[in-house]
Amino acid sequence: MIEYLKRRPRIINKYLIINADDCGLSSGVNRGIIEAFDAGVVSSTTIMVNLPGFDDAIARLKGHPRLGVGLHFNLTYGYPLSPVSKVPSLIDETGAFSGQVEEWEEAEVQIELTAQWRRLLHAGIKADQLDSHHHMQNYLAVYRPMVTLARRERLMMRRLQTEPAIDIPHPPSADLFINDHYFEGDGLERIMRHLADIKEGISELMCHPGYADEVVCAVSTWTTERERELSVLTNPEVLAAIKRHRIILSHYGELRQWI
Repeated sequence: MIEYLKRRPRIINKYLIINADDCGLSSGVNRGIIEAFDAGVVSSTTIMVNLPGFDDAIARLKGHPRLGVGLHFNLTYGYPLSPVSKVPSLIDETGAFSGQVEEWEEAEVQIELTAQWRRLLHAGIKADQLDSHHHMQNYLAVYRPMVTLARRERLMMRRLQTEPAIDIPHPPSADLFINDHYFEGDGLERIMRHLADIKEGISELMCHPGYADEVVCAVSTWTTERERELSVLTNPEVLAAIKRHRIILSHYGELRQWI
């Protein structure tokens, strides 16, 4: 599905952010993301800071300063960074995230968001954007704290068509968000169609490259799907199409002047 957003004043070039979600999930995911970046296709990634691959991700990202980085706010995998006494509505009896969205308290979401944001900053990463794992920003208790943080920290923020309406303006975002996956048999054809359809302005295309290591298999329903998506992204035809359609790959940090 493609989500079209309200256009800004005309930008004559076709800028595209190809963002790899789930950085920090595991070393296998991190390795796949860097391979897709080295192939000249992925230009940005968003990182989960509370999962086993975080330290490995930081080490890899510091060696690739041209890769844009943001926070992938996570409320569904693993454990919170905040003391459990501060976020009881977010967790189950084991102290892990419960996934029971209807029970989440907005103030506690704000506490955990702040903790995750600070961990990324303390790791020495200059982050420019914000999005959410499993699109949790579609829920009011998550959306408002994210908007508040993004506006306070002057971050760009992924925008979804299904977000709730609030009285705070959405932070700057791309004109077009391409929400799709590329691990099925027609994955290459899908991404080629999206690239052919990119218009003038700023677009963001989400992807999930990686390798299915033990951590991924333990926590995620997407395992070998990530490897198939990596294979599509690193197919030489993709980079050739980007060049053929005169698309400029970039990330939110580089495009701040236009947003």
